[in-house]
Amino acid sequence: MPICDGCGAAVDAEHIRARIMRLELATRFRPVHIQTLLVGVAPPERAEDYFYASEKGASELQKNGIFLVYAVECPLPAADASEAVRRAVATVVKRVHLSYKPKAVVLFGAATGELIEPLRAAGLGDRLVLSGIAPFAELPDLAKFRTAAGA
Repeated sequence: MPICDGCGAAVDAEHIRARIMRLELATRFRPVHIQTLLVGVAPPERAEDYFYASEKGASELQKNGIFLVYAVECPLPAADASEAVRRAVATVVKRVHLSYKPKAVVLFGAATGELIEPLRAAGLGDRLVLSGIAPFAELPDLAKFRTAAGA
C-alpha cells in the first residue's frame, strides 16, 4: 500500500483519489492574494461535507480573499488530531510562510493549538487571530474577518 503525502498513513487508491480531489477543488478556489487564511484540523470524512464541494460558498470566500485549508490534508479520527497536527507543524508553517502569505491566520479546532507557538517562532505571530489565547472551537463567522483582514 502506498503512503499518503497528506497524512502519512498507508492507504488504498481510493484514499489517494479522494485527497487529490480535495486538493484540486481547493486549488480551484484559492484566491490570488490571500487576506485571511483559515486553518482547521482536518477535512470532513464525507466528500459532500467538504467546504469546496459547494461552488457558491467557495466562490464567495475566493472573492473576499479568504482561503480555508487544513493542517492535516486527510480526514482522521478526532482522537488522533493533536498528534497528527504535531507531525504536520513544519509543513504547515512552511506553507503559511512561503506559499499562502496571508495577512491574517485564523486557527480553528482545538488541535490547531499545536500551531500557535511554531507560527509565532516563524515570525507570524502578529498575523494570528485567536479566540483569546487559543484557537476558535469551530469555524468562526467569516464576515467578521473580512473587515479584520481588510478584505
